[in-house]
Amino acid sequence: MSDVDDLISEFDHLDEREACQYLDELGRELPEIPKSVYIDNNLVPGCQSRVWLVNRLTDDSPAKVEIQVDSDAFVVKGLAYVVLQIFGNQTPEEILATDYASLFDRMGLGRLILPQRKNGLYSMVDRIRNFAADSIGQSIEGEMAPGTSVVAPPIEISRTIDNIADEFPILNRQLPSGKRAIFLDSGASAQKPQCVIDKEREVEEQYYANAFRGRYYFGQRIDDEIEATRSKAAVLIGATRTDEIVFTSGTTMSVNLVAVSWGRKFLQPGDEVVVSEMAHHANYVPWQVIAKEAGATFRILPVTDEGIIDPTSVESIINEKTAIVAISSMSNVLGTMNPIEQIAARAKACDAKLFVDAAQSIPHAPIDVADLGIDFLCFSGHKLYGPSGVGVLFGRHELLQAMDPFLYGGHMIETVGRAASTWAQPPAKFEAGTMPIVQIIGLGAAIDFVQSIGFAAIHAHEDRLMKAAYEKLSVIPGLKIIGPAPDSGHKGAILSFTIDGVSTEDLAHKLDHEGIFTRHGHHCAMLLHERLGIPATTRASFGLYNTMADVEALVAAVQAATTS
Repeated sequence: MSDVDDLISEFDHLDEREACQYLDELGRELPEIPKSVYIDNNLVPGCQSRVWLVNRLTDDSPAKVEIQVDSDAFVVKGLAYVVLQIFGNQTPEEILATDYASLFDRMGLGRLILPQRKNGLYSMVDRIRNFAADSIGQSIEGEMAPGTSVVAPPIEISRTIDNIADEFPILNRQLPSGKRAIFLDSGASAQKPQCVIDKEREVEEQYYANAFRGRYYFGQRIDDEIEATRSKAAVLIGATRTDEIVFTSGTTMSVNLVAVSWGRKFLQPGDEVVVSEMAHHANYVPWQVIAKEAGATFRILPVTDEGIIDPTSVESIINEKTAIVAISSMSNVLGTMNPIEQIAARAKACDAKLFVDAAQSIPHAPIDVADLGIDFLCFSGHKLYGPSGVGVLFGRHELLQAMDPFLYGGHMIETVGRAASTWAQPPAKFEAGTMPIVQIIGLGAAIDFVQSIGFAAIHAHEDRLMKAAYEKLSVIPGLKIIGPAPDSGHKGAILSFTIDGVSTEDLAHKLDHEGIFTRHGHHCAMLLHERLGIPATTRASFGLYNTMADVEALVAAVQAATTS
């Protein structure tokens, strides 16, 4: 391993661009191979450049695996050189025992192996390991391919939440009426801080290019920024592998992706799909449709009069027939923080998969997919003070590997043939076509922004606002707040209410006249409103930029609306 140790030492002192140059240089040292190797049968699938690789057993005792490999691209030759240093001159048993993923990590190849290169590298590794296993009669089918470990460190807390609204340009402009905007609809879509706006502008002005298409400076910079966001998203939710993070257009697409790609393949007649009575339509309808298509039973966790999931139903409805539980971590109507830990434990006990819609909770509270044993989780960038048009789907790697693609096209393929095609490894397998490039990079800035404040400070700030609003609104005659109280331990930063004799639409109009922006209607949760026996609610959803002055203005405007 001395040669490998030397390689590790060399890579350790190089930045990304220097490391790419070093791979080029290593590629020029790759041993020549016989011309007879350069035939189609020896091409390695999944490589963006052509790679030829053959293995044979030597006549030594014990026999060793001789590897001959070459590529038509020097950077890929460099990766082939690394592979030769790791696996060359070893017996089949030694090859299968080699912890190559750890060696790749120690070399920092995660900085360089973007999806297409990663596919090529691991295709070389797979061909060598499969040959070694076949030669001694072993099977390595079902092994989980190594992923790039999470390398992005958590952002240090560097901001105070005091006066944080100053960092949001849209909140510091007068409305045409001359009033100040009081934005209380962050549950639908949050405003963007200057750092996110600046990051998106930086991409457009300084290095925009398509992703994973070119090795030129712009293209490489885009690839690096996208993969940096992937690492940041993994850290944010406690994922341990960056290839478990898939970029989508948002939560709705993420739910549909899993419902179709996992549900259509694995749901069977007799299975049960469990959702919640308080679910947003995006995490309800796709499961309803896919359950019906599969002949599975569709079951609903009921909500109590207090606006929480009935805890006894978790134990009774989730059972050995349950295939998947799809639940929101926070209600977009009531602000109810659902008992994910209890539901995760019950799902695991019943060998059911757990899908968590974290769209509402992600700006307010941390969540750890590894610690809770969550199988799938999703959220949208636009609720996390980031751009619209981008979302994150987490899926356990073995599940993503087993699923079929959701969309087909460029980037997600391994090989394309006249009669059939094969797919790239996750996450590329689920990222067909041109990605929302600027939005993904902007999301990285939004994650940094939230992390630089810290969830403890965010929760404490929003909790003070919510408790004050709850207390002051509760005493208004005819006003009823729907859902759990702030001191219940089940409440996030959302207040929804009704007022006797005042329609939610009329109230929204009056509040808008005062520069106060709330949401009215059924909030894409018709089933919940039916359960509560009300047609609609007014919703005030708080963000980290709201202030006690915003609460006072809301209360005053609601009081005025009830007496006018």
